[in-house]
Amino acid sequence: MTDQKTILIIDDEIFIRDSLTYFFEDDDYIVFTAENGDRGLDIFFNEPIDLVITDLKMPGKNGFDVMKTILYAKPDTPLIVVSGTGRKEDVIKALRMGAKDYITKPIEDLDMIRHTVQKVFENKRLVQENRQYRQQLEKSEHQYRTITENIAEGVFTVDENQNFTYTNPAFCDMIGFSSEDILAKNIKRFTTEDSYKIVQQQILNRKKGLTNRYEIQIHHKNKQPVHVELACSPFFSDTNAFKGSIVVVRDITKRIEFRKKIQHFLAQKDTISKDVLPICANCKSIRMEKGKWVPVEDYFSTIVFSHGICPACCDKLYPDFDFSDLD
Repeated sequence: MTDQKTILIIDDEIFIRDSLTYFFEDDDYIVFTAENGDRGLDIFFNEPIDLVITDLKMPGKNGFDVMKTILYAKPDTPLIVVSGTGRKEDVIKALRMGAKDYITKPIEDLDMIRHTVQKVFENKRLVQENRQYRQQLEKSEHQYRTITENIAEGVFTVDENQNFTYTNPAFCDMIGFSSEDILAKNIKRFTTEDSYKIVQQQILNRKKGLTNRYEIQIHHKNKQPVHVELACSPFFSDTNAFKGSIVVVRDITKRIEFRKKIQHFLAQKDTISKDVLPICANCKSIRMEKGKWVPVEDYFSTIVFSHGICPACCDKLYPDFDFSDLD
């Protein structure tokens, strides 16, 4: 498969066709020629043409007709107009129709037309690369949205000012608000005052290109706080300007509650009685010392119990009886 570019030259002057053919073939282009518009269009629709150079004034279909037909069928085809009329209105019309350049006859400087052709091909290459990039970007964005719309963890994006630009369903469910309620609003509106201070501090790191992970509280729609862990990654413009962050959100409310219980237990552990007897959950045997277990009946066999009643219970059971004279 060849990488050679193809040029179609449409002109009723044989001298122009031959001169340009020899010139461009020396530059390693594949050249097709036509003496009028009808023949030129026939070649265009039957050969892989990369660039068309056409005269305006020709018998039969003129250059404007050729341009109109080509641009309607293949609007990305670059066209260069070469004409001896030199009329200002023709130049303006050709450029407005989509011609990439306009060269007047006689062509005295072939290097100039070489430069024009090279510039047109370079622009075409850039347009194609940009289109491919946009298509790939759109494809990637579609895949990204498909993933984020279906994962269990929350995902959102914010701009450089911390205004929401995207939220997935999981994040909306997490805090009870709809996407419409969240988008374009600032994250400050959904966080506690202390949490927003943390967010502002972490933004400074992201502006340096650093990713970070931290915990904050977000207000649920029902006014209850939701403890979340944020994993944040920055993104930048083509000029390396900070444009915002993509954030993965995990609800850690239960983890925080468990952490508080552990901390409370550790704070109270010194007040817990040290006189604890291990009891078997199955047979109820009691461990007396390391490696020695005794049945519960044996443990209590040396303890004698007697029945009695305490003063407080006496007062409850017999409110009308005076027990003050009894020992």
